[in-house]
Amino acid sequence: MSHKIEIKTLKNYREKTLNNPTIRLARNASIKSNFDDISMDWDAFRKIDHTFSDMISGQMKVTNQKSSGRCWGFAGLNLFRIYLGRKHKLKGFEFSQNYFMFCDKIEKSNFFLESIIRSVDEPKDGRLMMHLVSDPIQDGGQWHMFVNLINKYGVVPKSEMPETYQSSSSMRMNRMITRKLRGFAIELRNEHNNGSNLEKLHAMKDEMLGVVYQMLTISLGTPPEKFDWQVYDKDKKFIRYENLTPQSFFMDHVGLNLDDYVCLIDCPMSDKKYHETYTVDYL
Repeated sequence: MSHKIEIKTLKNYREKTLNNPTIRLARNASIKSNFDDISMDWDAFRKIDHTFSDMISGQMKVTNQKSSGRCWGFAGLNLFRIYLGRKHKLKGFEFSQNYFMFCDKIEKSNFFLESIIRSVDEPKDGRLMMHLVSDPIQDGGQWHMFVNLINKYGVVPKSEMPETYQSSSSMRMNRMITRKLRGFAIELRNEHNNGSNLEKLHAMKDEMLGVVYQMLTISLGTPPEKFDWQVYDKDKKFIRYENLTPQSFFMDHVGLNLDDYVCLIDCPMSDKKYHETYTVDYL
C-alpha cells in the first residue's frame, strides 16, 4: 500500500464529491456565506424563549464586544451599570469599554516590560521567555485584573470615550503593539548584556511605555481626565453632574466596594485542594 497521495486517488475523491448533491449545495452556500449562519439549526433557534419569570431590576440593552476579546471587561462594566441605572433611574446607559481597554493595554505593557527586566538573566529561548513574548497584550483578563484597573483608573461614560474601529476589531492593533513590545524586550536584554544597571533599564522602560501610549492614543483615542455627565432618566428628568473625574464617577455614582467580591475557581486536579488561595505567576 502506498503512503503517498496518488493522482488517481484524488480523482476518485473529486468524482465522489461532485456527485454528492449535499456537498455541492454546502459548497455553494459556504462560498458566499458565514459558516455560523449556514450551519445554524433554525428549528432549535426559533424555540429559544427569552421570556423569564424573574427579571433583574435595572436591566438594560445588551452590549456588544464585537471582534475583540473584552468579555471580562464588558461583564464587569455591565455589573456596574445595573447599580448606576437603579440609582439614577436610567433606561439605558453604557460605560466606556474603550476607556477600560486603554487602561488595560497600558498596564499590560508595563507588566510585560517589568517582567522582561526581572527575567533578563533567564535563557532567551527558555519557557518563561517564550511565555512572556507569546501574547503580551491580548484582550483577555480576569476578575482581580479588573478590580485593580477600576480602583486605579475609575470609569467614564461611553459618550466620553466611544468605541473606535480598533477597539471593536483589535487584532491588528494588538499585533502591532506586540511586535513593538517584543522589540523593546530585545533592547532591554541587550542593554543588560552590555552592563547597564536596573536604573538604566527602568529609564528605558519609561520611554518605551511612552511609545505604547502614543500607539494606543492613535488606535483608541485620548482618555478623558475630567468631564461633565448629563442624561435624562426614565421619567424624562434632566440630570447633570460637572467636573467629574473617572475615579469620582465610579465612587460617587457606582459606589461598589470591590473588596466585597471574590473570584472562585474550580480546578479538579490532585494538586489543587479546595478552600485554598491560589495565585498565578506572570498572569
